[in-house]
Amino acid sequence: MARLVPALLMALGLLLAGCATSTRTMGMGPFGNGDRLVTVVVSEDRAVIRRECVDIPSAGPILGCHLWRRVFEPGVGAVQLVKIVRFTDTMPSTFSLEIDVHELCHAIAALQPIPDPCHADNGGVIESAASAAIRWR
Repeated sequence: MARLVPALLMALGLLLAGCATSTRTMGMGPFGNGDRLVTVVVSEDRAVIRRECVDIPSAGPILGCHLWRRVFEPGVGAVQLVKIVRFTDTMPSTFSLEIDVHELCHAIAALQPIPDPCHADNGGVIESAASAAIRWR
């Protein structure tokens, strides 16, 4: 019996680990107060989506939302910060998510009268593949 308990605990741990869901959050385009121009939350957990997208009107289950807030940046003026939250059935790689967030950052910056802050975090180098030294334009 003494040998059975550790084996059961290990099996239970593996079972629970297999049931765990994943959530990734990434932001880009820094501003002076620590905020980011764009933040993306991707999750396999619908509870995360419900919590992040609270008070969003929907006729069915909420699978994502976009939230924004306006901040005042000295020397720039009003800036819209955007947060995109979405459900996924398969988590994107860190590499893929970093590219998505970077390109969204450029899109959001282009729609506002601000200097583009999207290379300020990483100098245009994909951090998740730093050994490959891949650069954005």
